[in-house]
Amino acid sequence: MSFIKFKGLYLTLILALLILFLSLKPPSEIDSKFLVSDKLLHLFAYCLMVLPVSLEKIFPHFSVFLFALAYGGCIELIQPFTGREADITDFFANAAGIFLGILVARSLR
Repeated sequence: MSFIKFKGLYLTLILALLILFLSLKPPSEIDSKFLVSDKLLHLFAYCLMVLPVSLEKIFPHFSVFLFALAYGGCIELIQPFTGREADITDFFANAAGIFLGILVARSLR
């Protein structure tokens, strides 16, 4: 297994860790000062997260979708323990972002 062969997977894992950190950190005033919708941020983040691994075609796209969706769902379930709120609309925005990321990857291949 070479590092170069799985660079898309590694980039996806780095982005997943960044999403985890930002999703579980305690809320602050800075969070509410974004000029775009929170749902749009979720869509964009999850789209970016699945794009590298989807472009590499290491795993079937359906598997990527299910795993990323479960990952986002777990984060939503953990958030109340960190002072944040679980929100089903965040989950749907995550799902839309995952779907969009896979669609973009398919259109680029």
